[in-house]
Amino acid sequence: MIAAYVSGHGFGHCVRTAAVLGEVRALDPSLPIAVVTAGPEGVFRQAVGPFLQFRAETMDVGLVQQGALVIDTAKTADACDAFARSLPARVEREAAWLRDVKARLVLGDVPPLAFLAAARAGIPAIAVTNFSWDWIYGHLARHETRLAAPAEAARAAYATAHLLLELPFAGDLSAFPRRQVIPLVARRPPVTREEARRRLGLGPEPAALLSFGGLGLPGLDFQVLAGVRGFQFLSEPTGSSPPANLRVLSREDLAARGLDYLGAIAAADVVITKPGYGIVSDAMACRTRMVYTERGDFPEYPILVSEMVRWLPAEYVSNADLLGGRVGPALAAVLARPFPDPPPMDGAAVAARILIDQAR
Repeated sequence: MIAAYVSGHGFGHCVRTAAVLGEVRALDPSLPIAVVTAGPEGVFRQAVGPFLQFRAETMDVGLVQQGALVIDTAKTADACDAFARSLPARVEREAAWLRDVKARLVLGDVPPLAFLAAARAGIPAIAVTNFSWDWIYGHLARHETRLAAPAEAARAAYATAHLLLELPFAGDLSAFPRRQVIPLVARRPPVTREEARRRLGLGPEPAALLSFGGLGLPGLDFQVLAGVRGFQFLSEPTGSSPPANLRVLSREDLAARGLDYLGAIAAADVVITKPGYGIVSDAMACRTRMVYTERGDFPEYPILVSEMVRWLPAEYVSNADLLGGRVGPALAAVLARPFPDPPPMDGAAVAARILIDQAR
């Protein structure tokens, strides 16, 4: 069995781990797979199929945020302190479970607990990620000194990893003693843009999808988008009355049309978002341009911004302009940019072959 432990922070960790496990299932249908995460179960069942053991458990703190764009470092430190107090018992419980299910390999993206439990159970652990929590917490400790301790604890846990599969857009991953660079892990769109738009009944105007990782965007009154001419907007449920040029798409709406959220990205000409690994890789795979805004002092952000533009037409808009609905110029500018050739995007298959070899 491969037992995957996945951070529940945002959707990016779950999306890429699910893509890897989907390739594992395709290459070796008989290999048992288990997933432990606070993230959405449906993402994994869609990728892996029905023969999946799933446990809904919080595996790490990640970050406490006020919506998609603001990190609450004090509350993050509080949560880390509380989690650390329960960590020894959690490690023992997970190690016992790993032995009980006869796990041969742990895959971590990238809760430190996964690596501690694997070491305790005496089985190898492989990480797949472009950033690690020791790097994130160490960076944020400049603002909240209490995060220095979780950073050091995470670094010690990662030091026990058998191998890191290092993804593009990588930060400081020096905590892992052995690393292997792999290509981008990206989901392939289920249908063409034309077919996705047909299923959604979209008109000829360019479509812009507002995507903020399921965390929402407090402070955005969607009515400000009413004045943006020449575009139709798509969004998950907003909680308020949408303007006439905004189409609300729930997950249920998409499913009724044979689509998932990746299908919505494929239907859009532009995604308006904060950069994160998941949405950037999805946009690249779907050939959907990006208008992006800053996301607080998150050290992954400048790396993504500097590197993603090699493969993805992108335009910046400030938080203030986004919240004020002043996105028209950025949308027009990014639509005028050509798409460069894509990078290799077979990282899921590369990772899956490595995992299967290690689990045998």
